[in-house]
Amino acid sequence: MKRTLVWCTFLLLFSRPSSAQTLRIFQIDVESADAALIVTPNGNTLLIDSGKNGMGPRIKKVMDDAGVSKIDVFVNSHYHEDHFGGIKSLADLGVSVLESFDRGNKARCFSAAEMMTGRFGDYMTTVGEDARPLRAGDTITLDPLVTITVIASSGGVIGASAPLTTCDENDLSVSLLLTFAGFKAFFGGDTHKPTEAKIAARDLVMNVDLFKANHHGSHTSSLATFMTDLLPSVVVISNGSHLTFKHPRQDTLNTYRSLSPAPAIFQTNKCLHPLPCDNEPVASIADPESVDEDGTIVITVNAATSTYTVAFGTTTRPFAIKSPAAPVAPSGGVVISSLLPNPAGDDARLEAVMLQNKGSAAVSLIGWILRDRSGATWNLSGSLASGTSRTFVRLGQAMTLNNAGDEIVLIDSTTVEQDRFEYSTSSEGVAINTLH
Repeated sequence: MKRTLVWCTFLLLFSRPSSAQTLRIFQIDVESADAALIVTPNGNTLLIDSGKNGMGPRIKKVMDDAGVSKIDVFVNSHYHEDHFGGIKSLADLGVSVLESFDRGNKARCFSAAEMMTGRFGDYMTTVGEDARPLRAGDTITLDPLVTITVIASSGGVIGASAPLTTCDENDLSVSLLLTFAGFKAFFGGDTHKPTEAKIAARDLVMNVDLFKANHHGSHTSSLATFMTDLLPSVVVISNGSHLTFKHPRQDTLNTYRSLSPAPAIFQTNKCLHPLPCDNEPVASIADPESVDEDGTIVITVNAATSTYTVAFGTTTRPFAIKSPAAPVAPSGGVVISSLLPNPAGDDARLEAVMLQNKGSAAVSLIGWILRDRSGATWNLSGSLASGTSRTFVRLGQAMTLNNAGDEIVLIDSTTVEQDRFEYSTSSEGVAINTLH
């Protein structure tokens, strides 16, 4: 049975507010480890893995740059220190972690003593004891515009029973599929080929825009049939220059390069060791020297233009979303195109809503109203010619655009709902575009 895990949190206002049109993904340079910070359009945050011990300051710096101060949801993909080790040092810096999730089943592969000592003990006392287990088919809801689906966890995948027959942590990794405005991104921790084969056999993930390479680009992952299903436009590899592991592997890069069409491949760091390690050209590596923390790669998804960029240092590469979501166009033609809930001045007079007529004929707005979640209304008037927009200012009317979130409904003169839009936060002087 599918479970939906939902958090409704009131958000702080930051110096760099998010837009309802924009999703940001930060693949953080944590050397030979993994950590991805996702900032949703409404400003909520998801941290997938936290790098190895002591990497909290690197994550905190990226959070500061992104204008966020807390982690709404932390997902630990599996119980290896290079994926959970940094969460303690992040919490020690005063960063609040509101909810935590992992693959569960700790007692099956770890003794009580192991769970309370060393780095794993640090994880348990920081967030692990309270972490809720994820199961294939669960969804995490942080933003109404973003869907996060658990594709695999503890060796199980959607639609298949999978008894735990191994304690190979890598192959028990949690895999997440994130979608926003048609953009699709896959995060699979260190998932190995056996679980990738299960995902591919059921065609659970197809034609993604972004693939965060499983297991740092190891030869133990990125099964050919799995990659043919994903067929990503962009592959991002979280790797360092580690003499033992030698990630990414040449065989794995060749698998990516052989796809048709071939993806653009990016690395956080360059592997400075000989074969079987291999690298993309220097222009595609965020930190070619692999000596400091400047290898973070930022993916910014713009729903309004159906595009996204991959950026690091002075490099920015644009890409088109493969299958952009079609904008919602209600049958009446008139839609809510933007809101200004938090004007620079008197809210009661200056709050504003812009309507747009996307239909082929002019529409009279006499008798139309806007209604908020409480049931209070604004009265509308005049008309909208085809293809035009008009801004309606509150001027003391009863309906309010709540700064901390509201749902606004557009109702015509026959009491038929024409459009509605829900938002969860606002920033002073910043309009919220609805994409309608």
